[in-house]
Amino acid sequence: MAGINKIIASGFNKAYTKCFEQPMLKLQRANIMQKGYDAYRNDKQKFMDWASIISIIAKDGIGCVMYVWQSLNNKNIPDDKRKFVAALDLTNGGLMIAAQIIMHMTISNKLVQAKMFKRMFGKQFDRNAAKIIHSVAKNTEKYRGVTQQEINEFLGKNKDTAAAALTSLTSLVAATTIGKRIIVPFIATPLASKVEGWMNKGKSEVSVDKETSNDYNEEKHVEPKKTAA
Repeated sequence: MAGINKIIASGFNKAYTKCFEQPMLKLQRANIMQKGYDAYRNDKQKFMDWASIISIIAKDGIGCVMYVWQSLNNKNIPDDKRKFVAALDLTNGGLMIAAQIIMHMTISNKLVQAKMFKRMFGKQFDRNAAKIIHSVAKNTEKYRGVTQQEINEFLGKNKDTAAAALTSLTSLVAATTIGKRIIVPFIATPLASKVEGWMNKGKSEVSVDKETSNDYNEEKHVEPKKTAA
């Protein structure tokens, strides 16, 4: 029994080393990881914001490919509708990625963030707020010795932290909510028809399925007039 356990443990260690440890070491030494580390060291906040958006975009990109492949190979969808469903998935995925990048770059812009922060939280960090805090501190035994200059410096440091947090939050909300859930659905369906035409370019037309074809003829379905009893 002990011999079997050793064999299993040895096999597990070899699999761990080959499948996880060695690839991770290679990734760690890769040039792209060094560039990422340099970017993080130069601007941690900007790096984290972009890392969050890129992770969401990567997930949507993989999902888009999977949805398109499923739609093109889904036997439950009629042949004449399959390309349109796939085109809708492709359009929706592409627009989601583009909209999230654009919204993130727009909302995270320093000028936009400065105006947003000033409008939403500017009064909590201005000179009047500092004076009010100082007047309250003077009447509190624990903070009686705190000077106005110290309060000004404290608010200045916390203002930068709050502004950075607002940038991260609003850029993510704008990308995943406004761009992904409001803008994209509004234009995805009309654009899908053009994408379907591009996918069908140079290919023979698919016959319309009997179950989905619209063969209603108004002239042949005239209801008989009711006669008085």
